[in-house]
Amino acid sequence: MDNGMLDWNTALALALAAFALPFALLLSWLQHLRQRVRQQAARLQHLERICHVQEEHLRTDKAVILEALGVPFMLVARGGRLVMANSAAESLLGVEAPCNTNLLWVLPESELYGAISRAVRVQQASVSTIRHRVGGEERIFRITVTPLDHPEHPIGMVFHDITQEQRTQMVRRDFVANASHELRTPLTLLRGYMENLVEEPDADAASRARALGVMQKHVDRMVKLVEDMLTVSRLENADAALLKPEEFDLVQLAEDVLQRLEPLVAEHAATVVREYAETPFMITGDRFYWSQILFNLLENALKNNPQPGLQLTVALARSPVGGSCVEIRDNGVGIPEDALPFIFNRFYRASRSSRIQGTGLGLAIVRHAVEAHGGTVQAESTPGVSTCFRISLPAR
Repeated sequence: MDNGMLDWNTALALALAAFALPFALLLSWLQHLRQRVRQQAARLQHLERICHVQEEHLRTDKAVILEALGVPFMLVARGGRLVMANSAAESLLGVEAPCNTNLLWVLPESELYGAISRAVRVQQASVSTIRHRVGGEERIFRITVTPLDHPEHPIGMVFHDITQEQRTQMVRRDFVANASHELRTPLTLLRGYMENLVEEPDADAASRARALGVMQKHVDRMVKLVEDMLTVSRLENADAALLKPEEFDLVQLAEDVLQRLEPLVAEHAATVVREYAETPFMITGDRFYWSQILFNLLENALKNNPQPGLQLTVALARSPVGGSCVEIRDNGVGIPEDALPFIFNRFYRASRSSRIQGTGLGLAIVRHAVEAHGGTVQAESTPGVSTCFRISLPAR
């Protein structure tokens, strides 16, 4: 009995030992497998972090490149969906990235909307020009449209602001047209008097003298016009680089200019008032161009007020911040309010009276010369009461 029980226990122990051995191996293998899975998961998380960092770098690099273009750029998918845009384009379009905005749904009808619509519809390279308001100001843009080699067939659109270029071309065209017009009249008169002198060689001395006097007058006017045009051209193209600065007394220069204008002051029975805050009044600048500034402003006041009794004031003062202020004031007919924004334009005349002669370039020279010295010039006028040209200069 005891021997049988012993054999049975031994057999059971052997059976349990035989079963436990593979279970232990299986458990060990499962633990090893779990450790491998944890390692792979850690590696996967590490790769995901690397991918995320690379994506951020790529996104940052892409944004830097787009911003470095310096001009509005956007990428538009078929159908008008905005794929990508830099901040300049966002400002132009009035939208914000991230995009996925359909521009053909959100943009109002305009030339910009038409340009994007054509680009999406035609899907071919092109260059066009549009006008678009930005911040309340109308700007002119040249748009370059380029379809990109990509499965989704997006379109790259680059906007170049050519507003200043267009304005410059317009100014040049106007300048040539106005100069031609100003020169045509004296040249026509000269030709007419010369033909008369040639056809009537036996004309009396008085007629010949009168003809030569008129011819001399118009030759002088053409010479002055050409000189003023050259001055404006030099100032526009060189600005401060053209100046020969030196320290000089502006009071003395003003007195020299007033002396040159004495015949005109006497002719108009005008009175000159001097308001000099200090004597001498030293400034640093180009003496030649300052004489042009003062002469043109004073002569302009006298010629535009031919009636007797004009009071003309020359005022020099220092500003609280250390700069200087020059004012030329008169109590004449004044300048109409609607003309004030244009009086510094070339060949612009607020008065079209045939009695008032000039090249139409005097105030343009004043503005360019003052700006070349780093200053500003403004005009204020109450017709029939007073007119003031105020020049503000920065501290020396």
